[in-house]
Amino acid sequence: MAVTAACASAVAESPAWPPPPDRVALLPPVEFNLEESLFAGDPVADADTEPVPPRGPRRGGGPFGAAAPVSLGGFWAPPTAVSGQPSTLGMNAQFVRVAAPLVRPREGDPLWIGIGRFGRLELSTDVILPDSGRPVPDQLWLVETGLTHIRPLDSGGTLGGTFLFGSASDQPFAAGRDLTLMTIAFWNTPAKNGRDEWNWSVFYSPTSQLPYPLPGLAYAWRPSDSFEAKIGVPAALEWRPDEFWTISAAYFPLVNANVEARRRLGPDWSFVAFYRTDTQIYFLADRPVAADRFYVFDQRAAAGLERSLGGGFTIEALASWLFDREIFQGTNFTSGRTDVIPFAAGPWLSLQLLWRR
Repeated sequence: MAVTAACASAVAESPAWPPPPDRVALLPPVEFNLEESLFAGDPVADADTEPVPPRGPRRGGGPFGAAAPVSLGGFWAPPTAVSGQPSTLGMNAQFVRVAAPLVRPREGDPLWIGIGRFGRLELSTDVILPDSGRPVPDQLWLVETGLTHIRPLDSGGTLGGTFLFGSASDQPFAAGRDLTLMTIAFWNTPAKNGRDEWNWSVFYSPTSQLPYPLPGLAYAWRPSDSFEAKIGVPAALEWRPDEFWTISAAYFPLVNANVEARRRLGPDWSFVAFYRTDTQIYFLADRPVAADRFYVFDQRAAAGLERSLGGGFTIEALASWLFDREIFQGTNFTSGRTDVIPFAAGPWLSLQLLWRR
C-alpha cells in the first residue's frame, strides 16, 4: 500500500527524541523524531514532534512500512559536571509509543491511525536556574494522543495529516497553558516523469524549535531503486549501495539533523551508527512568562547493535557520547534565552524494544 510507510512515519518518533532512519521516516513529509524519531531513539518530548521526510511509497513491507507501530525503552546518562555551579546533572528516561490502524487497512482505501505516546525524563541534580533562582525540575513528562489520516488520490498521490494533543510539562495537564499539540497537513503528488514526487506540507507545534506554522516543499528524486533524496524542506536522503549497507540523513529547521549508517550483519543482527541533534522541549508549570519553553539540548554520536527476536520484535542497544549539552529557557530556540546551564559531555546508554508488524 503506497501510503502505509507514511502512516507509520506519522506515528513515530522522537524531537524530542532524535529518530534513527527507520525512525527518520516518521512523519509523512510529512520518520529524521520522540522520534526517532515519531521514533527517535530516545525522545521524551519534542524531538518526536519534528516532521521528517517519508521513505516514499516504494519502501518497507507490511502495513507499517519500515517504521515500528510499537516502541518502548529508555536511556541513562550518568552525572556530569555543571558549568558555573558546584554540582552535577544526570539523566534517565522511559518511553512508550503505540500506533494502530482504527480500521482494517485495505489497498486503495483511506487509512486512519490512532497514536499514543508517553515519556518521562528525570534530571538528577540540585542545580539552580541562574536567572529565575528556581531549582531545575527533577521530572518532566510527555503524554500525547492523536490521529493520522492518509487518503490515496486518483492521481497517484496522497493527502492527509496528523494531529497530536497532550501535555509536555513538569506537571502534566496542570493548566491550559501547559497543553501542547502538533499538527501536520501534507499533499504528495507524482512528478511528470512518474518516478519522482513533490511533497507539500505545513507543520505546527508550540513545543518545537520554531513555534510557528512552518511550510514545507521538497522534491523526492529517485534516480534508482537504491537512492532517494528529498530536496527542499524537510530534506533527506537514503542510499543503499548494496544489500548490506543503508546510509541515510535528514534535516529540518532549525537544528534538527540526523545522519545514520546501518550494516546488516546476518539474518538477525544489524550494526548501526549515527550522529544527531536532540532537543526536548517542555512547558514548566510555574513559569512567570507564559511563552517560555524549557529546553534540554545536546548533540550525540552513537553506535550499537540491533537484533531480531522473531515475531516482528526487535531489540536495539546503543552507546552514545553526548556533547554540546545545555538546558535553558526561552520563547524559542534562538532568542530570549534565560537560565542557561551548560553541562559537561558524557556517555549515554539506551535500550529499545520495537514491534514492527
